Amino acid sequence: MRVILKISWIIFLVLLSSCMWRSAEYCHFYAHLHRPHAKWPSMQESEYFLIILVEARHLDYSRTDAFFHSVAKHPSDGSKTGDVGHAWIYLQGKRNGKVIAIEGGHSAERDRGIPRYFDGIMNYNDWGYANPTDEQKLCPRYEPNPVKYLWTTREDGYFQKGTGGHRPTFAAKVSLSAEQFADILHFIHPCHYLYRYYALTEQQCSSFVVQVAALAGLSLEARTSMKMAPHVYFGGRQVRFWENPCYATIHFPTPDVVEKSLMHAVDTGQAEYALDWYKAHCAQSYKTERCVTP
Repeated sequence: MRVILKISWIIFLVLLSSCMWRSAEYCHFYAHLHRPHAKWPSMQESEYFLIILVEARHLDYSRTDAFFHSVAKHPSDGSKTGDVGHAWIYLQGKRNGKVIAIEGGHSAERDRGIPRYFDGIMNYNDWGYANPTDEQKLCPRYEPNPVKYLWTTREDGYFQKGTGGHRPTFAAKVSLSAEQFADILHFIHPCHYLYRYYALTEQQCSSFVVQVAALAGLSLEARTSMKMAPHVYFGGRQVRFWENPCYATIHFPTPDVVEKSLMHAVDTGQAEYALDWYKAHCAQSYKTERCVTP
């Protein structure tokens, strides 16, 4: 017991110290990570069940520059992968008498011919085009609102099987009826869910898991709002974002809010804590029959 208490105290101090050099807004946004939680018992398998998984990067939404700096170097672990986290599902049940398991989520940005979101902003700044040709680079134009690229809908989305290389920071399980299992299978099928279309502000990984969770009877939050400054200093240069104030605020779903909502669901008994079960049964065994991702 003393060892457990000591480890818990160390974790608390680490979280507290990480908050000391952050803004008050950041600490308030992630206050749920510093509060003590009741001990979460391990989940129990049922014949049909859904697990919502999330890798939260604990990004800083308090200021525009703070956000992009936290994307460049993640506050959670100091890594510099430039990603914003991920959310996905693990679904298990029976179909035609056979146990099946499907794991994956909605992802995009795999078409190298389409600039990633931040790259599109920089291209608008430098050339006046989100994806300039060599000819357009010779005759650049002035784009007053480069940040508008964040509202762009991409057409390189897809169902990404498995984790996509992400490591979950939290997971919650909901038991399903046979009918709910069938409804989710129908919803996530490529003939019914248009994975091709992906938008930072609309249809993406976090909104995908919220919709699936709703079919399981679990209501989750995912959206946050962030003020966008007209100019940001990044990488030693001033980057123009907007001149039209309609771009002064952006609303979008994020894994950080999904994680908070999942923790609340477990704390209130709406879902079961599932991260330990997932790590034990699936995290290292994607090629086993149990964790097939068809």
